[in-house]
Amino acid sequence: MPPKWFEGKFCKLIFLLLCLWVGGAQADAIHDVQSVDIAGFDRHLVLNENLVYLEEGEDRTSVADFVALAGQSKWQRSAEAVPNLGLGVTPHWFAIRLVNSGQQDEAGMLEMPYTMLDLLDVYFVAAGEVSLLAQTGDQRPFSERALAHRSFLIPVELKAGEDALLLIRAESYGALKLPLELWSLKAFFEYDQLAIAPQLAFAGLMLALALYNFFLLLGTRDFNYLWYVLSVISISFVVMSFHGVLAQYAWPEWPQLNNPVLVASISTNIFAACLFAYSFLNLGRFSWWVKAIFLGHSGAGLVCFVLNLFLPYIVTIKLVALFSVTGATCGIITGSYLWYRGEVLARFYTIAWFLLLAGSVTITFSHFGWLPSIFLFEYGQQIGAVAEGLLLSFALAYRMNMERRKRYEAQAQLLQVQTDANQQLEARVAERTNELAEANQKLLEMSLTDGLTQVKNRKFLDQRMEQEWSKAKRDTLTMCLLMIDGDHFKGINDKYGHLGGDAVLKHLANILQSNVSRSGDFVARYGGEEFAVMLSNTDLQGAAVVAERVRKAVAETPVEWEGHTIVMTISIGVAGMRPGLDQGIDALVGAADAALYDAKKAGRNRVVVAPSE
Repeated sequence: MPPKWFEGKFCKLIFLLLCLWVGGAQADAIHDVQSVDIAGFDRHLVLNENLVYLEEGEDRTSVADFVALAGQSKWQRSAEAVPNLGLGVTPHWFAIRLVNSGQQDEAGMLEMPYTMLDLLDVYFVAAGEVSLLAQTGDQRPFSERALAHRSFLIPVELKAGEDALLLIRAESYGALKLPLELWSLKAFFEYDQLAIAPQLAFAGLMLALALYNFFLLLGTRDFNYLWYVLSVISISFVVMSFHGVLAQYAWPEWPQLNNPVLVASISTNIFAACLFAYSFLNLGRFSWWVKAIFLGHSGAGLVCFVLNLFLPYIVTIKLVALFSVTGATCGIITGSYLWYRGEVLARFYTIAWFLLLAGSVTITFSHFGWLPSIFLFEYGQQIGAVAEGLLLSFALAYRMNMERRKRYEAQAQLLQVQTDANQQLEARVAERTNELAEANQKLLEMSLTDGLTQVKNRKFLDQRMEQEWSKAKRDTLTMCLLMIDGDHFKGINDKYGHLGGDAVLKHLANILQSNVSRSGDFVARYGGEEFAVMLSNTDLQGAAVVAERVRKAVAETPVEWEGHTIVMTISIGVAGMRPGLDQGIDALVGAADAALYDAKKAGRNRVVVAPSE
């Protein structure tokens, strides 16, 4: 039972945080439309600090109305670096003048990196003519965007000496904030290549965590893993929704899914995260109000998920935002209290939640201009989510080991008590020991086999090659190694998806197995789409024959998968050595790798034999 002081302070702190969250506001000032000279810029300009805005009203609704107001001091300027007008406000018009005072035309790319804006209309006013540059937003299909990109991108060009007015009408049921940047084309594409990598890495890591713990769920039937997997998947959807990744890659032509999916993901995360905390921290042992808080928040997440099907987005997003703040606050306070009491699992839980919240806060502060736009802050949410996922996954494993250790200790005590048991009990213990030994042997065999292709894995390859190398050195025999790599495998993955790629890898493994059947030889998956074949007591000429036979079989045997015919070729590097006194197995691997590189460089779909030593 937690002490009374904890209950009182806990409730007061939640109330205070809610007041701060609801009551935050910013003061704006009256300004003219600001001008920015882009002459000679070669990389990047931040324009949002110079934006001014006006609310759309009955007396001003058209672009002509706001063009007429451009010369008047009626505009407001945000006190923050990035204008943020809050949730569910009426449409606003943002304005800025772009001036090219130089002697050369300037071309660039306007980027609005906040991807949750519903509707955006961008107008360009120059020499008295009004041009509609783009109509975009996350409630419009990707095909209507100027460029199919997760951010809102608009190419612009200013002629030498030109003075143009840029007007942006923004409407959103979510947060209405407008970061605006101008890039040179070269700088933007260089930046974008780096910017997409963390998104892909985040998706891959979170998917790996979810799959790993899903299989643990199947094996253990422990519902902690179910809540964990739901939490990881839902927070991944939330983060990728915020960054426009889902809108671009999952449903680019169905923008009506963007807002409901975001609310559904946040609702699911509230539901799963609260149930995970309740179960993982064993909160059922505490007072009824502790159980009511966490189970109530979980139920609220489920209710929000259902309400998302019927109520407007502006209502449901505020509900899930409220329950996210209160739920996270309760989780941090409860975890900290249990940590204070000395519970090890609470330590993992609290640190994990703190990392996620810290990451979310840093990206928010960075968008507001309160923190610099560096990698750690710009991708703080992804970093925090991955850190939370890794730490909680480790905590689940630690918890499992704790329970296993307790079971082992109990078994040891039982064995100590039963040391004087009769012969029948000793026989049954021996039988059980044999069963465990067989199970361990099966586990060892499984650990040396690649789960996808069912050939041996890298661990087995390393162990076996050391053994064969020592044998070849002792008996003065030649040992050959084939390094095999699928040509253009990434293109196959991109075209047919990972399931198609898996089918190709299985097909390749089957061909290798069927062509390498001599006792002592074996096939192993080296990594990714790369395989290795070890040929013991084989000369280089014989190894080259085997390699060419394999290459030809792969090239002439396409994969039939889901109605598709997938043609694949491979490149093979062949190396053979008779081990010397000062040589290690790395020399053979390095030679085969170099030959494989030469095969790739020479055009792929070929066998290259390394020079014999």
